[in-house]
Amino acid sequence: MQFNLGQRGRSLMDFEVSARQTAARLHQRVEGELADRGITAETLPDDMEARHRLIDEALADSPLYQARALLGEWCAKQHGRAAEQAFDEIRDDILPEIEALRRGGTTIAAEDFTPPRYWSETWFHRTHGGWDASDYNGFVHGEIVHKKYVSKIFPGDIYGNRRLILRDLPRGDYARILEIGTSSGHHTVAISEVFPDAQIVGIDPSLRMLEQAQRVGNEQGKAWQLHVGIGEDMPMFDDASFDLVTAYAIHHEMPPRIIAAIFKEAFRVLKPGGDMVMADVTRTGELDKMAAWRMDWTAKWGGEPFWRATAALDMEPMAREAGFVDVRGYHPQPGRDPYVIYGRKPA
Repeated sequence: MQFNLGQRGRSLMDFEVSARQTAARLHQRVEGELADRGITAETLPDDMEARHRLIDEALADSPLYQARALLGEWCAKQHGRAAEQAFDEIRDDILPEIEALRRGGTTIAAEDFTPPRYWSETWFHRTHGGWDASDYNGFVHGEIVHKKYVSKIFPGDIYGNRRLILRDLPRGDYARILEIGTSSGHHTVAISEVFPDAQIVGIDPSLRMLEQAQRVGNEQGKAWQLHVGIGEDMPMFDDASFDLVTAYAIHHEMPPRIIAAIFKEAFRVLKPGGDMVMADVTRTGELDKMAAWRMDWTAKWGGEPFWRATAALDMEPMAREAGFVDVRGYHPQPGRDPYVIYGRKPA
């Protein structure tokens, strides 16, 4: 969507980006202090919690480490609030356009649905009150947090990564595609760009996020079919009804048992010969111990309660257990997001 933040909103978001970038630079200096004290990737313990204890104790007297922790905590808590304030500044001007985009070919079906506790009781990314806390959280997250903040603090093209994994698929003729974890529609846009003739169906537990995905779809003249629900239990979809099932960056926000259930449901709804491709954060097993600690430390204050368990998972056995063949897990860009898991349902 094309819109301009107000002067205060732009300043708020620019400051948030600057603060997060400063925190990253401080972290580099913190790791320099660790090296000066003889603590490196090679000397860190295997156990992640022991790694945290060792580093916390080694840097207990470090003003730099304390400053890094304080700034990290501030960024984690404030970036969402800053985005909400930026939205409130332009709310009256932009609401007519936002509401108008609810009308069009993209629809939302809200079946009877009780959200699982792992989702409803967690404030992911420190989003105050959770994803559905306010009527326009989808817009705030999709258009302000993601595009004015997240895309500027993470390296590389986070939207291009979505297209990258889709273009790596063995077919280009998927007629019906299911996206698990649609959120505010960023991966949906990539699917639509790579497979413009496909019918796209999405599912997500957040109505507010789906409302934003609906706006995005309608603005682009699409007819996406969106459903409120969860990927581990999709009774609204028949067996063998999709040619491709895909997801992007949802696994680290759920417990491992749910990921296993999602693979099984994806297998069920795929047609024989259909493909599955999902992507998530870098596997910590692919990183050195210091880089893995860095990611885990960031996730702890960033509102990611399931990160450690899921980022350590080898998903290939889980996909094979669900029935997939030709399974492979890989990093298109070694050492960086995303991690991709592919599988095919036997013909």
